[in-house]
Amino acid sequence: MQVVKVPEAHGEGLLRQLYSLYVVFKNIRHEKVVFDFQDVKWIFPTLILPIASYIYYTDSDFLPPIRPDVNSYLTIINFPKGISSASELKKRERSYIPITLLNDDDPIERAKLQSEFLEMIYKVLAPSVEVKNAIYYPIEELVENIFQHSQRNEGFVFAQYYPTKKFLELSIVDRGIGIANSYKKRRGLEVSDEEAIKLALEGYSAKDDSRGYGVRTSKRVICEGLGGEFLLISGSAAFYSSNDNNLMYKLPDFYWDGVIISYKIPKPKHPVDIYSFLEG
Repeated sequence: MQVVKVPEAHGEGLLRQLYSLYVVFKNIRHEKVVFDFQDVKWIFPTLILPIASYIYYTDSDFLPPIRPDVNSYLTIINFPKGISSASELKKRERSYIPITLLNDDDPIERAKLQSEFLEMIYKVLAPSVEVKNAIYYPIEELVENIFQHSQRNEGFVFAQYYPTKKFLELSIVDRGIGIANSYKKRRGLEVSDEEAIKLALEGYSAKDDSRGYGVRTSKRVICEGLGGEFLLISGSAAFYSSNDNNLMYKLPDFYWDGVIISYKIPKPKHPVDIYSFLEG
């Protein structure tokens, strides 16, 4: 079985995480592999969650980190299986948010689990100003996109707050049909992965509704409202955004079936009114 070495994190920015993702998933798509964490000393949600999702769908395996603290961290966050029960999530230690598997086979349980996850995020972030709508809105919208467009009943969410550095990193992952294939299936559009991401960011929905605005508006809330970074990957393309940059990347020899969305926000210092960002 192929062994895929998981690289050490070199920096906190999402572009650094994109590079790590590219290194890990280059030239693998559906193969059963072994992810080698042995030398990892630090790792972020943007890399942890796609690996957990890949293991879930391909029955792949992993070699645990040699360092006891890193190995313990992966255990605490329920890597790779995650938690799929609202009651189980409610019992968890609040300082660590585990990997959470949302399953739409039971919409009521999924809603309870998602609500519990949102509450954990807000309590861990513990903002001193009113930003609940700004924190909740992107998660709710981006998760809903999984069940609207991916043609999968499962989606993964995971976040980590770093109190000394005062930032939150959150990742949302599905292993569905991806954005370009969603446009092809629902709209009859033949577009590249880069073009599909651009359409999604322009608010063009693959369905006959206003759901397409969810990605666009969520990005604005994250980057403009909360001063964060935003990363979206689908197929062979990646889009990165911050207040200063909007960058599209083509990823040769890389293909992610579905969507990876990650964002990083500093601890809010001022209230954020999301209504100025809402559209359509």
